[in-house]
Amino acid sequence: MEMNASDRDLVEVMKRYFAVKAEVEDVKIRLEAARRESGEEIEIFYNPRINIDHAADILHSHSLKQELARLMDWAEAWGRQDLATDPA
Repeated sequence: MEMNASDRDLVEVMKRYFAVKAEVEDVKIRLEAARRESGEEIEIFYNPRINIDHAADILHSHSLKQELARLMDWAEAWGRQDLATDPA
C-alpha cells in the first residue's frame, strides 16, 4: 500500500492526537489526586478562578482537550474526503 502526502499527514495528526491524549491523562491524574487530597468539591476544585494553585494545570487540560477535538475533526474530514473519492 502506497502512502501519499495526505496519508502521511493523517499519520502525523494521529501521532499528535495520541501524544496529547496521554498528556491529558497525566494532567487528569495529577489534578484528581490533588483534589482528593484537598477534599474540595469537584466544582470548586476545577474552577481556575477559585483554585489558583492548580489553575495552570486546569487551563492546560482544557487547552489540550480542545486540541484533541481539533485533531479529531481533521482526521474525520480526512476520512470523509477519502470516502468521497473512493470509486467503490
